[in-house]
Amino acid sequence: MKVLIVEDVTLVADRISDLAKKHLSDCKVKISHTLEDAHYSISEEVYDLLFLDLNLNGKNGFKLLQSVTASSFQTIIITANREKASIAFDYGVLDFINKPIVEKRFKIAVDRFLNGNGAYREKLKYLTIKSKGVISLIKIEDIEFLKASGNYSEIHTIQKRCFLHDKNLEKLTKILPDNFLRIHRSYIVIKTKIHKVIKHGGGKYSLELTSGETVPLSRAMFKEFFLNDY
Repeated sequence: MKVLIVEDVTLVADRISDLAKKHLSDCKVKISHTLEDAHYSISEEVYDLLFLDLNLNGKNGFKLLQSVTASSFQTIIITANREKASIAFDYGVLDFINKPIVEKRFKIAVDRFLNGNGAYREKLKYLTIKSKGVISLIKIEDIEFLKASGNYSEIHTIQKRCFLHDKNLEKLTKILPDNFLRIHRSYIVIKTKIHKVIKHGGGKYSLELTSGETVPLSRAMFKEFFLNDY
């Protein structure tokens, strides 16, 4: 397991590192003291868990948080500002720990990570899109469906816009709320935006969405989720 700690105060970073090594067996810890180094670390390595301070030498840790909204690792915020921490839940963070860090509270957050509690995903309100070096945020509620595009994903919105995401469907599935359903190896839809199932014969199916858009539905997913209704 690989852990990245983004904290500008050395003593606090070392405290988080010691607690992480104590409560996460066999974890490898990397410490970044600046946003620039954190961005570089994330681009060069795959992490499982991020501990992030939202105030780094006067710089806003939200910039990093926004840029990694749709990363497959989970994030725990370390901060003295509870108001900022509550806003951070909109970006899909798992938990936040107040400063000064109390070990008992730290362990609760780590246990939540280890137990795979997916409740944090339901609070996710945005996905990050990176295009030509510019970061944009797409509201989860505006997404109509997602389509595989090689190693990337197309994000199709209810406004009939399409964005290319740098994560594949497999990675996005891990961080999207539970109301997103992978109905085909190349498609993910939101359950509430399914209007009806269309049978084409010969074991072929598709879904009509509330917008009128149609997307393919695999035979296996039809049997698992829709067979009893049709």
